[in-house]
Amino acid sequence: MMTLLKYDFRRNWNTLLAGLVILIIVQLGLMIFVSSGLTANVLGIMAYVGAGVAIYVKTIKTYAANIRSYNRRLIPVTGLSHVLSPIIFGTLCGLGLLLIGFIHGYLYITMKLGLDLSAYIGVKISVAEIMSTLFFAGWVVLFMTIIIFFSISVAGAFRWKTGPWIGIVTFFVLANLLNWLENVIFAGKFSPNDLFQFTEESTGISFSANGVIWADGRWGTTVFEMALAALLVWGIIYMNTKKVEV
Repeated sequence: MMTLLKYDFRRNWNTLLAGLVILIIVQLGLMIFVSSGLTANVLGIMAYVGAGVAIYVKTIKTYAANIRSYNRRLIPVTGLSHVLSPIIFGTLCGLGLLLIGFIHGYLYITMKLGLDLSAYIGVKISVAEIMSTLFFAGWVVLFMTIIIFFSISVAGAFRWKTGPWIGIVTFFVLANLLNWLENVIFAGKFSPNDLFQFTEESTGISFSANGVIWADGRWGTTVFEMALAALLVWGIIYMNTKKVEV
């Protein structure tokens, strides 16, 4: 596992460093050249979102390249390691980006604006709510990643030129089928929109966070998705071992 993870970082190290340098240059440019604080903040947040999307795409591309890599097949590791390695790679990169964003935001709010962090945010969220919200968001991303990995493995099982199209169709069919099953079994899947509420008032826009309350079948939905994810991972390992040719 560690050998595969080290190989993934070594192969993508230059790209990661280049992305970090670009992100820093963009943030410095916004701070120096953009006079409007609101515009600079919005563009800065968009830059972090773009970096996060780039990391996610790099994770997907890493997995797609790895399952057809002959050299990786020679490494004596389990089939599960080939699935976990790009997921851990993307998770570590995402956490690093999140940490940079938190440090940047904290320094900007406390040093440049001279404001108390809790007062600036304008909302008090308990540690349990923060952890449950992060867990839910992380699980949504992970579950979607497993579905994409499964679709890529299905596409890799076909050597024809139609293989990528079969993978795309598999993804949309699988995503809609799982969503339909959850709605049938649990009478409606929990929506991330329920996490936050925005209220427009005469004094401005009020923001509040509800957190994830694990009731009304939400734990059941998550456990159901975990079981499906385990089944999909088994299918990924089987196809990578038996069907996907390098």
